Amino acid sequence: MKYSGFIIALALFLSACGGDVQSTSSNGADPGVIDAPIAYVKRPIPVDDDGDAVQTDLREPTSFSLGGDLYIRDHSTTTAEETNITASITSGLGDVKGVNVSFDGNKLIFSLRPADEDPDDDEEPTWDIYEYDVENKILRRVIADDFTAALGEDLFPAYLPDGRIIFSSTRQRQSGEVLTNEGKPRFSALDEDENEIAMVLHVMNDDGSELHQISFNQSHDLYPTVLNMQSNGYVMFSRWDNANQNNALSLYMTRPDGADLQVLYGVHSHDTGSSGNTIQFAQAREMMDGNLVALTQPFTGTFGGGDIIIIDSGRFVDNDTPVWSLNGLIGPGQSKATINNVSNDGTISLVGRYSSVFPLWDGTDRLLVAKSTCQILIGAVDEADEEIRPCIEPWISEADIEEISPAYGIWIYDQADDTEKVIVLAEQGIVMSDVVSLQSRTLPANLFDKTIGELDSIWRDEGIAALHIRSVYDLGNDSFDGCFFSDCTDAASILSVSDLGDPAKALADQRPARFIRFTKAVSLPDEDDPNLDDPPDLSGAAFGTNRTLGMREIVGYAPIAPDGSVKVKVPADVPLAISILDKFGRRIGPRHANWIQLRPGDTVSCDGCHSHTAVVNTPHQRRDAQAPSINAGIPASGTFVNTQVPGSTDLYWGDLGETMAETRFRLAPSQPQIAADIFYSDVWTDPSVRNIDDPFSYTYANLGVGSLSPASSNCSPWNFKCRVIINYEQHVHPLWNLPRGVADADTCTNCHTISDNGVARAADAQLDLTDGISDIENQQFKSYVELFDTDQGEELDAGGVLVDIQIEVPLLDENGVQVVINGVPQTEFVDDLTERVSPTMNSNSARNTYFIEKMTETELESGRTLTPASDVDFVDHSTFLSADELKMISEWLDIGAQYFNDPFDPDVPVN
Repeated sequence: MKYSGFIIALALFLSACGGDVQSTSSNGADPGVIDAPIAYVKRPIPVDDDGDAVQTDLREPTSFSLGGDLYIRDHSTTTAEETNITASITSGLGDVKGVNVSFDGNKLIFSLRPADEDPDDDEEPTWDIYEYDVENKILRRVIADDFTAALGEDLFPAYLPDGRIIFSSTRQRQSGEVLTNEGKPRFSALDEDENEIAMVLHVMNDDGSELHQISFNQSHDLYPTVLNMQSNGYVMFSRWDNANQNNALSLYMTRPDGADLQVLYGVHSHDTGSSGNTIQFAQAREMMDGNLVALTQPFTGTFGGGDIIIIDSGRFVDNDTPVWSLNGLIGPGQSKATINNVSNDGTISLVGRYSSVFPLWDGTDRLLVAKSTCQILIGAVDEADEEIRPCIEPWISEADIEEISPAYGIWIYDQADDTEKVIVLAEQGIVMSDVVSLQSRTLPANLFDKTIGELDSIWRDEGIAALHIRSVYDLGNDSFDGCFFSDCTDAASILSVSDLGDPAKALADQRPARFIRFTKAVSLPDEDDPNLDDPPDLSGAAFGTNRTLGMREIVGYAPIAPDGSVKVKVPADVPLAISILDKFGRRIGPRHANWIQLRPGDTVSCDGCHSHTAVVNTPHQRRDAQAPSINAGIPASGTFVNTQVPGSTDLYWGDLGETMAETRFRLAPSQPQIAADIFYSDVWTDPSVRNIDDPFSYTYANLGVGSLSPASSNCSPWNFKCRVIINYEQHVHPLWNLPRGVADADTCTNCHTISDNGVARAADAQLDLTDGISDIENQQFKSYVELFDTDQGEELDAGGVLVDIQIEVPLLDENGVQVVINGVPQTEFVDDLTERVSPTMNSNSARNTYFIEKMTETELESGRTLTPASDVDFVDHSTFLSADELKMISEWLDIGAQYFNDPFDPDVPVN
């Protein structure tokens, strides 16, 4: 590549602001002077083995770029001397990222990956946390012990107000203990893309002691920082919501002990990039006025840079959604921090991009930024004639241009008058990032870890917590008309959840929501994990029809109280999701799209109208943002109307505002709250008012199929280790061979087969459920493939051979004219598309599945019409499977119809 003339052009370019802005003097503080040292990272542009620039990816936080170091300047002018403070560790062959400053401005904390002392061995250095004492010029690794330091990748450290350190790490310390409790080997799990080890939040003392995990996401939790002006003392961070194909970085917050996790901003604001493209929220920090400043950029494709925005998170939970108390406030909730029109939609960003931003706490509206100057490659026939030019005329009008990795410098941007000034000149081939100012800031409130007085000590020791959902009808979904109570029952007298909760007004069968299911993600190991003996290299066939859903385990079930409330004990320190179910244990509405976490001994309450779906777009899981719950609870201390404690004449005495579930949880703490099986008994109706509703249950013990029960040994009685694992081969497929009539031959496979005693035949409904491996997917049973794949119908040919149903059509040439040979029009046989067979099952849910409709002879939500009873081909299937069997198939479909849900099963498909 040629650089002739480029250095001169770059120098001229740097003297301006890059595009729309000219550097000028500002009123008040000098826009180019900070009365404190500054620090920043410099590294060469990352390149691959061929020397081509590598696009970084926010989903790959442990990525390493050779040659990164941390530099410090005593003051912020272009002539100030810079000092490399990490060269003694890296020798120019390491990398640094995630720089933060202590609240007094005297210390830097950051992650450093040292030089590889022996590149020829199999061991690579890890990202470690280092601290630099600016006054004493002392650099130290926080975790001094080599063995302990090497146990994980530790990134993005920040100080807590009490001097402890919060950071992202692959250690997954408490998650490893959960794996041990589940009887699995201990390992650090992959993210939900199965690309990197998931990084979650940990806390430790400033000497590395008392290191423990506080967040339990299945993908990354990144960039933690403590909030001061808003949510004083809470930790803000970027969470990669990647469950159920979410795939977005949004802002969350939590107490420093991991309690009270909630959304802060942006779940429904990812379409706010330039030209409406999708962006992510990264590296957010709080400003002096309480607003947030953050980088917005796509996951990848912008050379590690993006735009800078200001977020009014005090008043908005999304760009167009104010917190409920400010309902009616007109947005937007976010605005551009600069007047530079940064592009992040795949087009060339003429004004450059930003790789980091740090708000100054000096009473001004200034931002310390790492900013790039746009560079383009002017192509030529001969690669030797390629030229790099700045994105200005006349070069930007060339026909054959390509944006390339830009040079970054350090600037100060003054929002008061939209001026900016360079303080560290860009260097060709160098990226600058992680810029900070060593200024003192107001110390946030110290939110101490919850104590025994705030936690239930027995629950804590048992590894459980309590979850209270004020009303499942607050959970916005299509079935419940968002967050408004309508069309929830066919009883004309039911106008509110209070009416629904009154046994005199509604029978149990008139309540749409009957049970709640708790599921958890199955942690997946890295196939190259050196700490595991023969870790599985799972193939796509192991996951079934949709690998993005991962694997799932069922933790248990609980009934929903008549007023729609739930309060139960659940496992702590695991990622949980919930499903609202009908009477038959089938999910109503969409899957829960993010993970709930609870700390041992704690109680978490889901109050108020909210949704995590774009359909409803109301605040999800942010306490101050949600509309009030549809369930106001008991209006005054007293008894719930027309109810009675079963087996006695006592009445349920509720406190003011209590839900029915809260009252029963308080009055009957020894009664089972959650179970592996579904049990229903009417524990509310006063028998003097009406007959109580009939009890029923669905249990695994009644199945009697498969080599193993789906439920683990910790499920009877239920405890926090209970896991229900459903694998198709072991628990579903055996159902097809069980007797269904008087004779042993009356099985599903008696009709759904392609062979009668060795004589070929077309399977009934074109569905073959017999044993054997699929000829389409050789790692799955053919019955599984038959159930979920669209297939061509089959028939017997004249020779008694089973073949695809085809029709004869004219053979056409490339011009669409029928081919004629020797005067004879030519034809060919093709599949008869009218005989295509739709899938019988749907991994989206049981209610979307034709199989469930046919086995109950009830039309639900599959979109297919059942065969009328008057039809000559009608066969009534409604009595073929038991209620217990149908419930197991339904829950398996609801969680994704995975082929296996145990990555360590000896029969799981592997590569």
